[in-house]
Formats: sequence, structure tokens, C-alpha cells
Amino acid sequence: MSEFAIDGAGRGGTAQGTPQDLPRNAAAGLDIGLAPYGLFLLRIVLGFDWIVHAFLKTYRGMNTHEALLAANGITPLLAWPTFSLEVIGGVCIMLGLYARQWAAFLLIFLCVVVWVKWPVGWLYSNKGGGFEYPLLWLFAQAAFVLVGDGAFALRRAKLMPWR
Repeated sequence: MSEFAIDGAGRGGTAQGTPQDLPRNAAAGLDIGLAPYGLFLLRIVLGFDWIVHAFLKTYRGMNTHEALLAANGITPLLAWPTFSLEVIGGVCIMLGLYARQWAAFLLIFLCVVVWVKWPVGWLYSNKGGGFEYPLLWLFAQAAFVLVGDGAFALRRAKLMPWR
């Protein structure tokens, strides 16, 4: 058996064996023992944010959300369906019920938000809110989709079952 670096870049700790002996995620330099709990925290925060974001629409009044959609060339008829999908998706992400699939689907919504906020500029503190914060959530959620459900997920499913 030989020693080799486990982070893929030639740095980090070593392990005994060949690269084929290690789990796939060991080659990425992940802390295999703690990574599922970090993903669990990310999953809770992402799901919670979707739920809060959805209920903010009702707090402000759905007519405000309808007007925002219309002002950006999106039919106001999508106001209630977007609210519903954000609540259901947020709950499913938090509980780990097909969380990666819901997060992947809701990435579409985040892309639309970044597109809508793009003309306002980068800083979220700009009048009208820039795309800084939505872009952060988009990348955090995309990372979650790529990496996995994390600990305590109720129903796991491969993102791409054919892999």
C-alpha cells in the first residue's frame, strides 16, 4: 500500500491504500465525518429562507407580488403558484424530502430573481435591492444540489438516477 494526498490537489492529509480504496468524496478533501452535518445546516437554512420569503409575499399583500411580476414582464397569474411552490419546496428541503430535486427546481426561481435584480446593480443595499444577495443564495443552493442532502434527510433520492 502506498500513501497519497486525499484532497485532489496534492495537499492535505494522507491515507493508506490506492485512490480506488477511498470513497469518492475523500478525494475532494472533505471531512467525511462532518460534511453531512454541514449539509444538514445548509439544507435547514435554504428551506427556511424559502418559507420566509414566500410568506413575506402574503405579509406585503399578494397584489404587491402580482405588480412586481407584471412590472418585469411575467404574468401576475403566477403569484399564487410561485407562493405555493416556494412554501412546499421550502418545507421539503428542510425535511429532506427529495431536497436536492426541490432545490434544483427552485434554482429557476433564483435565476429569475437575479435576472430581475440585475439592472439595479450589484449591492443589495441599492434602491430596489441589487443581485448580490440573490446570487449568493443561488450559488449556495446550487452547491447543495451538487453535493447532497446531508444528515437526517427523510427521503433521499439521487439527483441523476442514471449515474
